[in-house]
Amino acid sequence: MKGKRFKEQILQPSASRLEPCAFIVRPMTGDDLATVAAIEAENSSPWTAEQLAGERGQAGGWQFVAEAAASGRVCGFVCGRSCAGEAELLKIAVAGQCRRQGIGAQLVAQVLRYLAEQGVGRCFLELRGGNLPALALYERFGFRRVGLRKNYYASPPEDAIIMKKTILPVQ
Repeated sequence: MKGKRFKEQILQPSASRLEPCAFIVRPMTGDDLATVAAIEAENSSPWTAEQLAGERGQAGGWQFVAEAAASGRVCGFVCGRSCAGEAELLKIAVAGQCRRQGIGAQLVAQVLRYLAEQGVGRCFLELRGGNLPALALYERFGFRRVGLRKNYYASPPEDAIIMKKTILPVQ
């Protein structure tokens, strides 16, 4: 029983595990774009500011930011799209100095709540095969590997892992 409870907590992080982080997750606004672009620029193969701005106008698109409750500083973001009962998480990033504080988990949890409220049944994503922290995060939330794209990424060349999560409807 003890082991089962521990496993359930890892697969479905509870709100209490996320509360100690002094961050709120809210919808992204146009005013957030410069900070979001700076966070994205820290990553390999970053999207441009124009690409990030373009996501805000996409049909079925959704974007959220994690904001430090005390300072109001944006420390991370996530964006994706939904269509016909499916969603794809396209980008998630946390500023380098803000990592390892649960911000990525808060962003993923918000996305999954939002998608469940919208009646989305499945969410897909892809990530670099070597991005072990992100892989562990997604697996914690119940995403499962469903495919592999060999040599998908360039600079450096790397495989892409495709993941999927079935989202239970809100009752």
